[in-house]
Amino acid sequence: MDKLNHTRSSRQRRKIMLILMIAAGSLILFSAVYFIAFLSDSIWLFLLDLRHAFILTPSSVIATVIISVFGIIGIYKTSQYRRDMRNTNLELSRLQARLVELDLSVYLDNGTGLANRFKFLEILDSKMTEGQGKTALCILDLDDLKNINDTLGHNVGDQVIAIIAQRIKQSLAYFQQPSRYTTDVFRIGGDEFAILIMGISDADDIVPILNGLLKNVRRKIELSGETISVGVSIGVSISPEHGTCSDSLLKKADMAMYKVKESGKHGVAFFKPEYMLELEYRVHLEQELNQAIINSEFEIYYQPVIDTSTGKELGFEALIRWNHPVRGLVPPDDFIPVAEQTGLIVPMGQWIIKQVCSDLSLLQLNNPEYFIAINIAPQQLADHGFVQNVRAILAHYALVPAQIHFEITETTLMNADNGNLRVLRELNNLGIKLWIDDFGTGYSSFSYLHKFQFYGIKLDRSFIEGVVDSERSQNIVKGICAMGDALKLELLGEGIEQREQAEFLLKLGCYKVQGYWYAKPMSLPTLNMWLASRKENPKMEMIELPSA
Repeated sequence: MDKLNHTRSSRQRRKIMLILMIAAGSLILFSAVYFIAFLSDSIWLFLLDLRHAFILTPSSVIATVIISVFGIIGIYKTSQYRRDMRNTNLELSRLQARLVELDLSVYLDNGTGLANRFKFLEILDSKMTEGQGKTALCILDLDDLKNINDTLGHNVGDQVIAIIAQRIKQSLAYFQQPSRYTTDVFRIGGDEFAILIMGISDADDIVPILNGLLKNVRRKIELSGETISVGVSIGVSISPEHGTCSDSLLKKADMAMYKVKESGKHGVAFFKPEYMLELEYRVHLEQELNQAIINSEFEIYYQPVIDTSTGKELGFEALIRWNHPVRGLVPPDDFIPVAEQTGLIVPMGQWIIKQVCSDLSLLQLNNPEYFIAINIAPQQLADHGFVQNVRAILAHYALVPAQIHFEITETTLMNADNGNLRVLRELNNLGIKLWIDDFGTGYSSFSYLHKFQFYGIKLDRSFIEGVVDSERSQNIVKGICAMGDALKLELLGEGIEQREQAEFLLKLGCYKVQGYWYAKPMSLPTLNMWLASRKENPKMEMIELPSA
């Protein structure tokens, strides 16, 4: 449009300049004739003859000439106007085509061909405004797409997303009943989709559709010589039952989707009112955790690690407790997940490391060989200053890095990106001893055993529980111990609650244990009393390894 206005103004300027030039030329010509007239009588005679000729000329001829001149001017102006209008229409057509193209680019996702988040929010708002019938909002999030991007590359990940988008469309087209409802599909994020199903009567209408969609999405995909299977977590909210505001409906569908994630992924969940209560509790707990960090309401408890062959304590595992001003001592399972989800685990983890190092420097007055193991969360590995903070704390308390052990779960390793893996290597280089915690409960332990110099593996308590009565559990533990021995890894059994469990592990070469059979987690003052009592009583419980 700016280009069109500029063209018009240029033409108007040219017209004005032409008129001014004609007027100036006429004035110059008149002045020249008038000047010459004073110099020559013949000019006056010529002008008189011209006047007589004009008087004697019939008025009809004069009128015809004038009309003809004005007609010619009118025809010229009309043709010029038509030409300008034609050019204007062409320019407008080009601008309209460009606007349509821009409109499509704003509302279209290039990767899948689906409408994008802008269009989704626009349509959702309009449906909520109309308020006609029931509308189901389904939020779909692909499970573990990050693993595909990390292992096969983002190009393969983009192809998987495009294939899943087509499968979603095919599933809706197959199960859709046009006489009852209509559907729209959108890509609203990297691996997130939304489906609007309009005109349903109740939630049961869409259950077969979503179950069919789950099966269709789960089908194997062949790409780059790899067989890929992707799950999807679906959360559903329904208007007007769950709200008539688009923001509320979207938030509740998200809550239901995250419930599926927490329950094992690849499934469907419909929003329930208790989800909102859980969210409110979580928000309140987050606020309390923030205040707890400021008020130093946390305390470290220590559970001894025992050498079953000698009965001596080798070190301790640090476990955080929350001294809540109202609820008393809060176990970690109640607040650690919230701390991890909100990122509060990073400042909390830094406080734990500092406090543990301070306590270890005191405990080593009794035995300089003591170590303390600390659980490390994935969010701490993602903190850019983590390694530097650890190095500074160790230097402040004059501790040898090998006296601090970090325990990392298999799930953390499975979800670790390149940055997390770099941090693990730096910790290795620093001299920190790394353990794989809850070994055997994850999915990718073996793939990381050859990548890092792990110091040892902790056998999960779920396996230890059954070694007395279950032959299957015994065989699993035997296999893990044999693998650890072959790889020259230290073994530690946790959750020991019976003497027979410790005896079984010792026969397999696993002499490091911890559990309630030996000692429960205790505060530092209680731990000092426990250590003092063991010094006074030299009869330490030890398990003798039977002779061959």
